[in-house]
Amino acid sequence: MFGCVLALLLFLGNPLHDDPIADRLIRTAIDATYQLHLNEARAAARELQQRYADHPAGFLIMAETYWWEAQEDPNNERIEKAYYHAQEIAREKAEAAVSAGKYPQAEVLGYLASAHGSYARFEVTQKGAFYRALRAGLRAHKYAEQVYALDKTYYDIYVGLGAFNYFAGTLPSVIKPFAWLLGAHGDKDLGVEQLQTAMQKGRYSRTEARIVYYTALFSNKEYAAAFPILEKLMSDYPDNFVLYGWATEWFRDQHKNLEGAEYFERMYAKQVNRSSSMAKYALLEKTHLLLAHERKAEAIQTLQRIKQLPGSDQLISAKLQALEREILGKH
Repeated sequence: MFGCVLALLLFLGNPLHDDPIADRLIRTAIDATYQLHLNEARAAARELQQRYADHPAGFLIMAETYWWEAQEDPNNERIEKAYYHAQEIAREKAEAAVSAGKYPQAEVLGYLASAHGSYARFEVTQKGAFYRALRAGLRAHKYAEQVYALDKTYYDIYVGLGAFNYFAGTLPSVIKPFAWLLGAHGDKDLGVEQLQTAMQKGRYSRTEARIVYYTALFSNKEYAAAFPILEKLMSDYPDNFVLYGWATEWFRDQHKNLEGAEYFERMYAKQVNRSSSMAKYALLEKTHLLLAHERKAEAIQTLQRIKQLPGSDQLISAKLQALEREILGKH
């Protein structure tokens, strides 16, 4: 009898997605974030926060917008501070929601897991702090396992489970001893299975699962399998120029600089009549690849082409200046 009562208590309360307005706001904010339409994403996140001030969803989505902004503009201290502040609020909201018991426990534990997972990702991608990331990843995994134990059909949590299993199962030898001491034991094949489940069945996490799966394949140097996933992401989110940087990394990691330069020339041709801004970003990536191959004269010509395109953008201007300084430094 006690077990039945406990089980009932764990599932009391309606999930947030039962409210059509909340569901729409979550989907709007998530999609706008992936498109890098961050003002639109933050407006939807704030409305969600106002409607559900005791639920972590709007606060975690807000934190994620700052991770993407940090991807746009690395090492910007203002963005880093904004991310850490938003992530802390999201974590505190999730912890409070877990204690309050107003919403289904699996749901709010899932957001708590995601808050710790978000922090782990930021520490790796922006700070290179692998030890802090590993500690945060272990906390995220602990909560994700609790969600899985409560509700195996809560498919959004499979992203966190899959990421942990894949990365813990493929850690480089220099890190692996520390991971084992901390209890990070992963299974790569299970991780792939879990990520694919999230890609197929997740409510809000299908794109996130694709991104994590791409990152996993790329980190394991499974280049041929990874690139079609990235190209599909670029097709689905055509305004997300951060993905161009990921493509450049894919080419450079394989020492295919000139092949990459040709790829971005084709991307420029594809975007120039659709979006002058995205055409510029394509040529910026081409310039990076030309410089990596010591083609300085061609790189300078490409920069001139960017300057001739219409429109102005503060971030593009900053990136142009940085490239020009790099070229001068190579002479």
